[in-house]
Amino acid sequence: MESGESHETTDIIRAVERCRMFDTGDCVLAAVSGGPDSVAMLHALHTRSCELGISLHVAHFNHGLRGEESNIDEEFVRNLAQAFGLPVTVGRADVAAMRKELRVGEEEAARIARHRFLRETAASLRANRIAIAHTADDRAETVLLNILRGCGIEGLGAMRPVDGIIVRPLIETRRSEIETYLAAHALHYRVDKTNLDIAYARNRVRHELIPYLEREFNADVKAALVRIAEIASAQSDLMEDLTQSCIHALTQRDGLDAALFADLPAALQLQTVRSEVARLKGNSTDVTFEQVRRIVDAVKDRKEFTYTLPSGRIYASHKGRILRFYARPEAIGAKPFCYELRVPGETDVPEIRLRLRSSVAGKPTVRKLSASEALIDAQAVVGRLHVRSVRPGDRIVPLGMTGTKKLQDVFVDKKVPKRDRARAAIVADDEKVLWVVGIVSSENGKVCQSTKKAVHVIAERY
Repeated sequence: MESGESHETTDIIRAVERCRMFDTGDCVLAAVSGGPDSVAMLHALHTRSCELGISLHVAHFNHGLRGEESNIDEEFVRNLAQAFGLPVTVGRADVAAMRKELRVGEEEAARIARHRFLRETAASLRANRIAIAHTADDRAETVLLNILRGCGIEGLGAMRPVDGIIVRPLIETRRSEIETYLAAHALHYRVDKTNLDIAYARNRVRHELIPYLEREFNADVKAALVRIAEIASAQSDLMEDLTQSCIHALTQRDGLDAALFADLPAALQLQTVRSEVARLKGNSTDVTFEQVRRIVDAVKDRKEFTYTLPSGRIYASHKGRILRFYARPEAIGAKPFCYELRVPGETDVPEIRLRLRSSVAGKPTVRKLSASEALIDAQAVVGRLHVRSVRPGDRIVPLGMTGTKKLQDVFVDKKVPKRDRARAAIVADDEKVLWVVGIVSSENGKVCQSTKKAVHVIAERY
């Protein structure tokens, strides 16, 4: 806080405007645990909701891990929402059962359950954004934790201010500013005693490692870590764009050209492998650096191989001049499917392990989209939107063109391998194809400056 600035005027959600987190008319689902950060965030958003042009709905997840304390937290949040005159939705889950099912730790199972609850609640309420109360301190701690775990550039760029429908209004705010804000507004909050338990790695980083680094190396180490995150997230976006361009150039009928892959810079080789795995399974979180490097080294040494990656469902192979990444055979050659697209909400296509997350954007910003997302002008939609398999005779007007083109010709032009064509999905209305998922959008649904409302669709494999 600058000298002479009053407590009452401290802007703890300054990231909202700089990062353009909200559009007028957005319904924002505020995740509130009852702790100091989420209470401060809710108060600040509520205070400025008219100015920001947003409506708020409170969400609280009771993971039940702290017994009666968890129930008291839930009651506290219910009362807080009532005091602010805001609606509230509370969720519960059997975290212990989920931990066994997913074979993960208690903390990770609780995180997965919480995020699932938030996304499902946002979809049911048609909320455009989910606000989470991560602070600059949280971001610094996460970057340091990821470094200790041996992360890549994605891990260094952790906790982005805007990540899909998730926004972090406090991401540029220090924990000390939160404490000042709470005191200035006489706000009560709950204290989670497990945050002091150094049995958890994050707590050891927070209470032991960072104070040591501040004392012995850099008094403002948190700011340095946040700068790393900002730089890494921007570089990660650039690397992903370069990687997709490389994959397009390397793609042959049956896979990637191994000889050309071997000539790529090392950074692009590593990222290409991770990106291909993520394309097939939705993420690359359980693929280690050693496994990726093993693939890269074997291709460079011209060794033929077939490796099974940790999920047991994804394979990498090198035979002749072709490097292939593919899912287990039963995931290929899916049966025909057709599902109505939930807007907003999530639509699963189990036949090809695809999930589409849809939201409605009012006056969307015209920007470059990744291959896994599309913006469709709502006024161009006739009837209802569906996600379905490719049908004989399907045609599309590719973005930037005027005439229609057979999807078969699009696949050939885009060098889409046959294995991927069998698992292709399209988003269509009652009259036309609007998006061949991950491949090409239609000129008929293009968003432009005159667009008033658009459907934003994000695709992910699982």
